[in-house]
Amino acid sequence: MENIGIVTDTTSDIPKELCSKNQIELIPLYVGYDGKLFLDGIEINSDKVYKKLKSGIKVNTSGPSIGDFINLYKNLIEIKKKTLIYSIHLSSKLSSTFNTAYQARQFFPQAKIKVIDSKTSAINLGFIVLEAARAAKRNESPKKIDSLIDFMIKNNLLLATFDNFKYLFMGGRAPFLKKFLSKSIIFKPVLMIGKNGKVKLKKFARNKKSSIVELYKQVKKDRNKRKKKIGIFYGQDIGPALDLEAMVRNDPKIKIDELILTEMTTIMSAHTGPDIWGISSCPVPDEL
Repeated sequence: MENIGIVTDTTSDIPKELCSKNQIELIPLYVGYDGKLFLDGIEINSDKVYKKLKSGIKVNTSGPSIGDFINLYKNLIEIKKKTLIYSIHLSSKLSSTFNTAYQARQFFPQAKIKVIDSKTSAINLGFIVLEAARAAKRNESPKKIDSLIDFMIKNNLLLATFDNFKYLFMGGRAPFLKKFLSKSIIFKPVLMIGKNGKVKLKKFARNKKSSIVELYKQVKKDRNKRKKKIGIFYGQDIGPALDLEAMVRNDPKIKIDELILTEMTTIMSAHTGPDIWGISSCPVPDEL
């Protein structure tokens, strides 16, 4: 891995110890309120964001600047002597981060920087990044790493449900829900990120409990027989996430290669609010 750098952003939900172990560089997005911007996960945490949201203060977010990316790439190339960088980011349909990274790479024509749109987010993005980093540590060829990333982008599944959708409306990340406003107040929408990287409505569930069960059912019905990387994420309440984890672990038909339970990062919580639970699933390629 000496000459390969792995970069992602703070929407990836990768636990810090795994980032450190696998030499993954995290570039923070920004969370802002009252005219100030804070670095995600460094200068602000989710609890503070939840308090601001609950008090009625508008919280906004923005991607890294082109200067942020230039500084990170420069450090990897000039200080750490990386000749190949994989810069893998959340869906370009959800953030400007991918496009900014792509612009920044133009400043380093002497280095090979592959900027990749994961077309997903949260721990789903995290698994793509983790497996790319692990493959680099195994000294796999760039061709194999490219193939691995492509496979995981094309075969992942990410779903989420919420107890309160007002923050999602305020954040503007699911404008299509407005036409289902009356139903989304009574029932619990289950959302997913589609293959095009956009958030869309999967279905409605009767209540919070049944929406959590629905997340499990969607993973269970996946017909891919390979072992799976399973990620379970939550906002402020870990309880339903633990219930979901138990359902997955106790089902012998779901073959788990790795399961990560993680709290939603600050940048994501600014859009979803505290009451979110979700699951991601991705089959493991044969070569792993």
